[in-house]
Amino acid sequence: MTKPRIPWPWLAAILVSGVTAPVRASDEVAVPAEWLTKAEAAAFRATPSYEETLAFLRRLEARLPEMRLAFYGTSAEGHPLPLVVVSREKAFTAPEARRLAKPIVLIVNGIHAGEIDGKDACLMILRDLALGRRRELLDAATILIVPIYNVDGHERVSPYNRPNQDGPVEGMGFRTTGSGLDLNRDHMKLASAEARALVGLFNEWRPHLHVDDHVSNGFDHGWVVGYAHPEAPEAPAPVDAWLKAHFPAVVAATTRAGHGIGPYLGLRNESDLSAGFESPPAPPRFSTGYFKLRNRPSILVETHSYKPYRARVLGNRDFLIALIVEVGKDPGSLRTAVEEAEAATVARGREGAEPSDVVLTFVLGKTDSIRVPLYEWRSEPSVVTGKPFPRQTRVASSQTEFPWHHGAKPAKTVSRPRGYLVLPGWPQIEQALRGHGLRVESLQQPAEMEVETSRLSAPRFAPQTYQGVTQVSSVDVGRKPERRRLPVGTLWIPADQPDFEVAAHLLEPEAPDSLLSWGMLSSVLESKEYIDLPVLEDLAVEMLKDPSVAAEWQATLKDDAFAKDPQARQLWWYRRTRYWDETVGLLPVFRVMTSPRLMTRPWK
Repeated sequence: MTKPRIPWPWLAAILVSGVTAPVRASDEVAVPAEWLTKAEAAAFRATPSYEETLAFLRRLEARLPEMRLAFYGTSAEGHPLPLVVVSREKAFTAPEARRLAKPIVLIVNGIHAGEIDGKDACLMILRDLALGRRRELLDAATILIVPIYNVDGHERVSPYNRPNQDGPVEGMGFRTTGSGLDLNRDHMKLASAEARALVGLFNEWRPHLHVDDHVSNGFDHGWVVGYAHPEAPEAPAPVDAWLKAHFPAVVAATTRAGHGIGPYLGLRNESDLSAGFESPPAPPRFSTGYFKLRNRPSILVETHSYKPYRARVLGNRDFLIALIVEVGKDPGSLRTAVEEAEAATVARGREGAEPSDVVLTFVLGKTDSIRVPLYEWRSEPSVVTGKPFPRQTRVASSQTEFPWHHGAKPAKTVSRPRGYLVLPGWPQIEQALRGHGLRVESLQQPAEMEVETSRLSAPRFAPQTYQGVTQVSSVDVGRKPERRRLPVGTLWIPADQPDFEVAAHLLEPEAPDSLLSWGMLSSVLESKEYIDLPVLEDLAVEMLKDPSVAAEWQATLKDDAFAKDPQARQLWWYRRTRYWDETVGLLPVFRVMTSPRLMTRPWK
C-alpha cells in the first residue's frame, strides 16, 4: 500500500498521533485535516512562516477561482510582498476592480510582525471560501488582503519577541523591519521600501475601506477585540456618517459570535486605573491617521495581548467577517461616502471656494464615561521603579464605570492655500510627492509672482534619534507675502485634488509628520557660509554709526544671556550684513493663496 503524502510537514504530528480527517477545527464546523491552517493544526501554538504562508495560499488559489495571489513590491531584505485579491467577478487588477459597483476593502496584517493574529484569521477565512463556505463575502466587496506586511520582521522568530503577549508560544516575528524601522510610523515619510510599496498599492487600487490588524499591549481586561477609528472632525463628515451608521452592527455581530469587544483604550494614569482611559487622535504616521487624510474609513483592530492566541485569532476572524458582511448589506453607501469626501476636498481647493483651514493637529475633544470589564487591582511597590504600580488579578472589578477621554477637536490649523510651489533641487520632497501619488505639475518657463513664504527660526531638536532620524520637535514659523522668482522645474501641487490633505501634512512645517518634522529638511536651518571676525568687526563698527542700529544693539544687550554669548552676538551682526544668506531658514515650499496662472505640464 502506498504511503500517503503528508501535504504539510506540521500536519505530521497530528496525523501520526491518530487524528484522522475530518478534523474539528477551531470553529464549530469540521475541516478536513489537509485544509487546516498551521495555527489550527498546532492547537494555536504556532503560526506559519513566510514560505509556509505562501505555500498555503497557493494551494487555496488552486482551489478557489475567485482568488489570486500576487505581489506588490519587495522588502528591504528582498522578500516579495504578498497580496491576495478575492473577487467573485475575477477582477484581479485595480482597473477591473474599480470598474465594478462594489467597494474595495483592504486588510493589512503583520505591520508589527509579532502581532500576527490577523494573518491566521485571514488564512482561515480564505480557507473557508475555498471549501465553499462564507460565500456571502464574495458578494460584499472586492477584498485585498496583505497577509504579512513586515515580512522581514516576520522571519525573525522567537517566543521572546512579545513579552506581554500570550502566544503563539512556539514563536512569533519581530516588531520592526531588519533595519529597525517601525512600519506603523512610516506612512508619511516613506523611509522604508515596504511603506513605499503599501502606499503605492493604495495609489493603484484606491480601496474604499482600510483595516489594520494589531495586538495590543497594556492593562488587563475582559475584552478580546479592541477597535478604534477616527471620528469627525478628524474624519471627513461623509466617512464619519458611514461609520456611525454601520460600525455598531459590526460590534454587535462580533459580540453575538462570542467575543468580548470594546474600544481600544490607553490608561490615563499608569499607576491608577481608576483615573480612567483615553483614546487619543492618531497623527498620520500611523495607518489610521494616514488613511483618514485620503478620505477613507480606517479601522484599527487591537486584539488583547493577554488573551490566548486561539481566542485572539477567532475574535479577529469573526470581526473581519462581520465587517465585510456589513459592507455587503449596502455596498453603494461606502463608495458614496468616499466619493463625497473626496469631492468635498477637491471643492475646498478650487478657485472661488470659501476660505477654509487645514487641521494639522487634533487633541482629545470630549470626556464621558465608559463601561469596561476591568479586573481588580491593588497598589504594590515596584522593585523595578521603586514606585507603586497597579497589580491586577483575574477577578472582575466592582468598578465598571470609568472616565473616558476620546474624540477630537482641532488644535493647530493653517489657512488652506490654493496649492504649493516647491523649488527644484529637493529630491527628498520630490520622492515623497511621488510616493504618495499626488497630482504634481512642473513649470515650463520661469515665473515671478507673490507667494506666502515660511521662514523658520528657533528650531528645537529631539534629544535622541527616533526611527533613525533626529526629529525637529518644534520650530517658529514666520509667514508673509513675498514676491519670488520661480525657475523652470518648480513643482506645482494644486489644492483641488482628493489627496491634498496629504500634501499639506508633508509640506506644512508645523505638521507633526511633515518632512521638516522628521528631520528630512533640516539643512534649511543651517548657515552654509561664514564671515571672519575681523571682517565682521569692521562692518559692525561702521553700522553702529546708524543711530537706529545702535539703539537696537543696546536694547538687545539688556538680555544678559545674549550679552554673554559670543556666537549669538556674532550671528546678530552677521544677519545684518549684505553677506548674510537670505535662504537660511527659508522653507523651499511656497504657499499660493490665490489661484495662479502658471505655464505647467504634468510632472514626469
